Amino acid sequence: MMEDLLIKYIVGEAEEQERAQLEDWLAADPENQRTYDRVKTIWENSKMPGLAKTPDVDAAWQRFKVKRAEAEQLPEGNMTLRKGGQWKKISMAAAAVLIVLSGFLLYWNTPVKYETLAQSEIVTLPDHSVITLNNNSKLTYSRSFNKKERVVHLEGEGFFDVAKNPEKPFLIHVEDVAVMVLGTSFNVRATNVLTEVSVETGIVKVTKGKEIYTLRANEKLVINKADNQARVGKIENKLYQYYRTNLFVCERTPLPEFISYLSDVYKVTIKVDNPLLLQQHLNGKYPKTDSIQKILENVAQTFSARLEKQGDTFVFK
Repeated sequence: MMEDLLIKYIVGEAEEQERAQLEDWLAADPENQRTYDRVKTIWENSKMPGLAKTPDVDAAWQRFKVKRAEAEQLPEGNMTLRKGGQWKKISMAAAAVLIVLSGFLLYWNTPVKYETLAQSEIVTLPDHSVITLNNNSKLTYSRSFNKKERVVHLEGEGFFDVAKNPEKPFLIHVEDVAVMVLGTSFNVRATNVLTEVSVETGIVKVTKGKEIYTLRANEKLVINKADNQARVGKIENKLYQYYRTNLFVCERTPLPEFISYLSDVYKVTIKVDNPLLLQQHLNGKYPKTDSIQKILENVAQTFSARLEKQGDTFVFK
């Protein structure tokens, strides 16, 4: 039951709560301490100078076979134990080494993953950066995060409040776009039609192919997936904050832009048959907890328009 925790503790990867749990376990029974000492001894003896930090199970097995071959050449009198007993101990030790190494290798190579469904989630990374993941989004990173570099992969949408560390830039991969920062706060949104980066504080560098875009506070980059065109401009509204505030805030927001957000958030189709409405701007606050029909009815009332529902589609007339 303690195997994974022992491995994490020995290699310094256990969190504070896990360390406390293991130390209580050690103090509870002298046999537990002896078990820990044996595992640690096996681990320390299995390491060789110049090996990579990530253990190599095959290499460990090869080292065991070499030691066994050497032992076979020793005169019988030089053995302190009977041959059969010595091989039993060597085999048991080798098996224990392989179990520990295999467990550690599996643990080390398994990425940390956060995935949201219907609700957003706040994630604190090992470097104390804080990410708010929107619903239906995914964040993954290596267990070596913050050792030499800070790299994460994002699917969907997330707001990043990155801890400053000039020696370790923070890199986000979202599809074919890379976002690099040293310490700042910004929103990254990837949908079926666009990738959008909105910067609240600091400076952000966005790379797509050979193009590099530098964004400062209150600027955003929108990359249209249909034609692969990128546009840098000012942040004209704070719609992107809706999943952190549970409120859609429109400040002279073009109606088509608000409709696009609502379509993506509520997964519905919204059409505008009246071309004059496409030129309108909207001011107001709309709770995300309201139904999509209620929000659209309020919008229609604002512009003295008519809202119809045709099957699963909402139509402004």
